[in-house]
Amino acid sequence: MDYAASDLTPRERYKVLTSFILPRPIAWVTSVGPTGIVNAAPFSFFTAISANPPVICFSPMRNSRGATKDTLRNIQATGEFVVNIVSEDFAAQMNICSAEFPPEVDEFAASGLTPSSAANRNPPDSRQRRGTQSSRA
Repeated sequence: MDYAASDLTPRERYKVLTSFILPRPIAWVTSVGPTGIVNAAPFSFFTAISANPPVICFSPMRNSRGATKDTLRNIQATGEFVVNIVSEDFAAQMNICSAEFPPEVDEFAASGLTPSSAANRNPPDSRQRRGTQSSRA
């Protein structure tokens, strides 16, 4: 098939790109806002860039109003974030976290996740689900 990016809407371009690159791990990025609210956002545009130094890349796009998303604002304010890989066990919670919540909503609470401490970082990681323990994927 032949696609001209200029003929597609941004949403259509996203769907084309994400259907071409498979399998595609999803980064679940947690960050903490200036008021202490936890943000947990999935990113399908995610990859490793370098091993030495260790560098990863994820691409926070703009929200539906064209504004910077909470994840990027939080990272710019604190310089900290944690990346988890979404496993199938957490697909339902990841889908909940993909909603466009306002900054004052704790996405761990909204999705039923229980944060667990991340080593050397303030943002929690998403390894635990309420009442159960799960390992990283």
